[in-house]
Amino acid sequence: MPPLPVLVHDLRSVKFLLHLILLGALSALTGAAWVAHRPVELPSPAQTKEGARSPDLADELKQAVIKGNGVVEITEDELNRHLKKVLQGRIAAPLTDWVQWDSLTFRLKPEVAQMRLGWLVGGHCSTVTLNLRVVRLNKVFRIEVVGGSYGHLEVPRGFLRPVLPVLKSLATVLEEEIQALFQMNQVRVADGKLVLDPRFQ
Repeated sequence: MPPLPVLVHDLRSVKFLLHLILLGALSALTGAAWVAHRPVELPSPAQTKEGARSPDLADELKQAVIKGNGVVEITEDELNRHLKKVLQGRIAAPLTDWVQWDSLTFRLKPEVAQMRLGWLVGGHCSTVTLNLRVVRLNKVFRIEVVGGSYGHLEVPRGFLRPVLPVLKSLATVLEEEIQALFQMNQVRVADGKLVLDPRFQ
């Protein structure tokens, strides 16, 4: 059996190492919380200029499906203007006193639609970004969450489960637009626009 001073020294080394690991973990959590708390810049929808269209997207999509003339393009600005017009966020009690809905905007990139949600929490803007992909299995379209971030902290899609009730609420409010969108034969996310084709090839 080792002498007592050696055991005491070993215990101190283990204790020091344990404290060092805990300090590192706490520093990492603090850093992650700070990065998650920093909001991303939300694109503000362009102001409707005189003569610029502020479309009723659901109606336009239905007309495109009925006519079946050709490709329909919806720009990022048109989409964001429509969302600003039709969405009014509400926060459930008891959070209404210190949390306010701010905005929902999309940034469209090739194959990925970035949905950015913003809230004002005690006057500070907090954001969540969801990276969405449209996939088609046989004749059924699906929207898949492929990742995202809280503020600037990127997380895998499993960590975005707390946002699921918001997505369900949005799907209910935008049901008409979503149904019209998925009557298209092809739906593609391009750079700055949605490219929709109602024609059967």
